[in-house]
Amino acid sequence: MKFIFSILLFASVLFSSTLNNSILEIHATLMPKILLLENNIEKKIKNNVINITIAYEKTNYNEMKFFKQAINRKYPEGISGYEIKINVIEYANLKECSNETNAVYVFPSSKENIDNIVQKYKSCHTVTFAYDKNYLSNNVMLSISLDKKVKPIINLKAVKDSGISFRPILLSISKVYKNDK
Repeated sequence: MKFIFSILLFASVLFSSTLNNSILEIHATLMPKILLLENNIEKKIKNNVINITIAYEKTNYNEMKFFKQAINRKYPEGISGYEIKINVIEYANLKECSNETNAVYVFPSSKENIDNIVQKYKSCHTVTFAYDKNYLSNNVMLSISLDKKVKPIINLKAVKDSGISFRPILLSISKVYKNDK
C-alpha cells in the first residue's frame, strides 16, 4: 500500500504545475491592453506588430506555452489594429534586448535572472511585466493584483527610471507599488 501511495504522490508532484493557469489567463488578457496605455507606444511599434517576449525557466516550459497560447486565443486578430507576435527565451539564453520588443513578460526565476532581464530591457525602454507581483521589488514595472479586485500594480520608480510613461488612466486604475526598503 505504501508503494502505491508513493507512486501516486511522485506522479502528482511530477506532473503538477507551480503556476496557476487561471492567473495566466488573466495576465494574458490584461497585459496587451495595459501595454497600449504606454505613451507613444505607436512610435515604438514597428510594421504594425506588437512584439512580446516571454522569459522563462525550463521548469516553466508548459506554463510558458499555455500563456503564449492564451494570448493568441484572446487576440487571434491582434489588438487595436496591431498584430501580436510572441517570442520566447529561456533565461539561460538571454544575451541582449531587442529594440523591437515592446514588452517582456517575466516568469518566476532567480533574483539574478530577474535583475539581469530588467536591466537589459530597461536600456531598450521596454515595458516589463511579471507573473509574481513580488518581482516589483526587482524593478519590474507591472504585475496584476488578484486581491478583492483584479487590478494592475505599477512600480512608479521602475517606470520613471526606464524613461517610459503611461497614460494617466493607468495610474487611476492601478495599485501603486511602494518599496518599503
